[in-house]
Amino acid sequence: MAQYLKDDVRARIDEAALRMFASRGFGAATMGQIARSAGVSTGNLYRYHPGKEELFYSLVTPAFVRRFETMMTRRVRSLAGVHDISTLPETAPYRLISEELLRLCIDDRLRVVILLGRAQGTRYDKFPDRMVRMLVKLALAHFRTLDPVPVVTRTMRFDLQRIYTGFVRSMADILAHFEREDDIGAAVVEYERYHLTGLKAFFG
Repeated sequence: MAQYLKDDVRARIDEAALRMFASRGFGAATMGQIARSAGVSTGNLYRYHPGKEELFYSLVTPAFVRRFETMMTRRVRSLAGVHDISTLPETAPYRLISEELLRLCIDDRLRVVILLGRAQGTRYDKFPDRMVRMLVKLALAHFRTLDPVPVVTRTMRFDLQRIYTGFVRSMADILAHFEREDDIGAAVVEYERYHLTGLKAFFG
């Protein structure tokens, strides 16, 4: 007998799963908890998804991960040759890409939280580490476009690794803590102002 799956039930399951994965992490979240949060029986949940992994990857898709990573890369690369971000006009590529990335983080807040720190036990387990390595590499490439070109030492590379590890964790914490769009926007802008000022002094 054919199974009839309802779109409203699927939507409730997806929302409950995103919240559970974002708050507990993939490893700690269970199908039973997700079912209770969605207001369905565990047996009914398995009609929609054969297992927790299948449910996870239906929500955190490769397309979403590529989109997020691409936007992060474009944002840093748009700073090539820029000495002072405060002088950039509103139409500058950096500002436009930053707005686009912030919009993504607000609209897909829980997916970003999961990706940046709650995906242990999935193929995205090491995504935060990969993001840190990418940001360090792009930061070094950016500052090599400036005059005078800074001399990068082993200790500076080590410190940059710590700086960007903190940056990625802080972005995840902001998105996990705040739900209102205005709060997220303000917290991100305030933290990035501090971060960019610190980087400028670091390389100065």
